[in-house]
Amino acid sequence: MNIQTTLWEKPVLPADIVYTPTYVSEHIVRWLNPKGKCLDPCKGYGAFYNYLPEDNRDYCEIREGKDFFMYNEKVDWIIGNPPYSIFEDFLRKGFELADNVSYLVPTNKIFQRQIIMDMINKYGGIKSIIIYGSGQLIDFPFGFSVGNFHFEKGFKGETKVLMGMKSIFGDGR
Repeated sequence: MNIQTTLWEKPVLPADIVYTPTYVSEHIVRWLNPKGKCLDPCKGYGAFYNYLPEDNRDYCEIREGKDFFMYNEKVDWIIGNPPYSIFEDFLRKGFELADNVSYLVPTNKIFQRQIIMDMINKYGGIKSIIIYGSGQLIDFPFGFSVGNFHFEKGFKGETKVLMGMKSIFGDGR
């Protein structure tokens, strides 16, 4: 399946479709405890969407004709697992729409390019990171490190970092 984003006409690669296990999305949403209008930018089967506050949530899903890059309503939170090949575009669009952006991505996506670090610093900063370790530990189809990054507009404090599956899940995974 060759999916394209409307705004930039960049293909979303089949490898970009990585479904988040519900135990991971539930943990992330509970940790963040979002308030206000929440948006899942790429709903898939609803792993994040299903845990967002029911009274004030919305979603985008390109396969349902709801393109994140065409979404223009301001929201308080964006929470999801974006396509990795166009992560930078998702980050930029998220920063345009929300005061809080939280993405579950391979950790190298955040730190691999100075342009991304500059974008994050201009927006605010990283409020918290949950490092899950190898993607295989959370049932992703790859072994490189995965983390959830919470970016907050105007944030200038210290970044809280959680590491280790046992401290996150409490069951020694």
